[in-house]
Amino acid sequence: MLTTATVRELKPRDKMYEVTCAAMPGFVVRVLPTGKKVFLVRHQVDGQWRRQKIGLMSPTLGVDEARRRAVLMLGGEARNEASVQPDAGRTAPRSGRRVEPVKQVESPRVTVRELADRFVREFVDVYLKPSSAINYRKHLLEDILPVLGDRDFRSVTRQDAQALHASFKKTPGSANYVLCVLGSLYKRIIVAWELSDMRNPSHGVQRFTMKTRERFLTPEERQHVEATLLRGLQIPPGRKGHLDRMGVWALQLLSLTGLRRDEIRGLTWPMVDWQHSSLNLPDTKTGQRRIPVPSQVMALLRRIHDATGNRKAGFVVHSRTGRKLSGLNFTWKNIREAVGIPDVRLHDLRHSFASDALMGGVPLAIVGEMLGHRQPNTTKRYAHLANRVVREALEHTANRIVEASRMPPALSVAPFEPLRDVQWAAIVTLVDADRPRGGKPVDMRDVVNGIRWVLHTQGHWSDIPATYATTSTCWRWYSRWSADGTWPKVEAAIAAPAATSTRRPKPRARPVESGLRLE
Repeated sequence: MLTTATVRELKPRDKMYEVTCAAMPGFVVRVLPTGKKVFLVRHQVDGQWRRQKIGLMSPTLGVDEARRRAVLMLGGEARNEASVQPDAGRTAPRSGRRVEPVKQVESPRVTVRELADRFVREFVDVYLKPSSAINYRKHLLEDILPVLGDRDFRSVTRQDAQALHASFKKTPGSANYVLCVLGSLYKRIIVAWELSDMRNPSHGVQRFTMKTRERFLTPEERQHVEATLLRGLQIPPGRKGHLDRMGVWALQLLSLTGLRRDEIRGLTWPMVDWQHSSLNLPDTKTGQRRIPVPSQVMALLRRIHDATGNRKAGFVVHSRTGRKLSGLNFTWKNIREAVGIPDVRLHDLRHSFASDALMGGVPLAIVGEMLGHRQPNTTKRYAHLANRVVREALEHTANRIVEASRMPPALSVAPFEPLRDVQWAAIVTLVDADRPRGGKPVDMRDVVNGIRWVLHTQGHWSDIPATYATTSTCWRWYSRWSADGTWPKVEAAIAAPAATSTRRPKPRARPVESGLRLE
């Protein structure tokens, strides 16, 4: 009999398995490889055994509650029978008692539209940020519900999700977003609400590949932008080219921090930690963040603070009425056209911040922390910049090594010189003892010259000049002589005559004539 203790002791395996209650054979618990346990009822329909999900085991759905629901789902026909007609293909129990098939209890039809309304109430409006909530509702109302809204949610398949996604192929960004919303809806249905154990229809649908825009400001362009900002502040209001100081301050903060536009627009003075030189942002795209900022940013914030009356509350950059600053995109549009960089978006200031950090040698992982990326994959779009920095460092290191390892001409290797007669005469007795007496004759002088050529030039044995002995012959004799100690003697004998031959002979002393002559 299935009890709370026995169900808790069931351990997951590599494959899913089921355990049937001995006291109530229609009551089954399924153990998944993940460790989750699902309660089911098993009954027979038209001669075939079917299973219907009760729910996932949880603090609110224990064994006793699941058994009570199983009794209701089986229509009160479940009894404490010792034997039940087995699944198709299995041997019937010995008792031979016939159990009447239980009438299937059909689940009520629930449409996608009904669950989408619940999805918006319980998830979208509760957990998503306002901008994301607007996009979710828009795609639900305009794209998903017109196609799938009136269908039973269980009837939606991966093919339906694929067809919906493909219908927006002209706008791949919207197509991927629609698929994301549909997948999030079914995640609530399957996982959070446990209404079905079906597969999420969005799983396995290939997304469209999006082209990533990569535009970074060069140092010269940054100088032109800063000059345009300062010039715009000096132009009187109402004149062409005038820039409001709030917009200029906002653009400078974006450039120096790499923050998102709305993070700067929503920055308030209480979020500025003057003591620790940091910004405490309670709500960003990736959650709450504490952002250390450099001294240049703190100096700019102090100038803004002094110029606006040293306020303790309110937005750092704001409109004339004290509300969030608006029109920043329009301000940037005028600036980039004046500078001559019409392809640089406002968000590219954030990309340029990352580019400057990487080109300055900051590791890719640290740049991800600076930008507040939750997933490492988000930072990988800048990996090619990090590779460029690494390549430049490798080139610089290799150049230093090459320069340091270059020998001056006086220390360069002298050309190889074969044995002279005097050198050969010094070693002939050493190598002649090993001369082979039978077979093909071997010129031992050529063998020694071949070995010396390899050791002198640091070349490969296969490159021994043809004027000397063959590669195999030279290598075999060198191995033999090195093993028995002959080769060190050969080298010493060769060096001695060479030193002697290069030494100038001493001049003979002429006899000194004395002044005495013998008679």
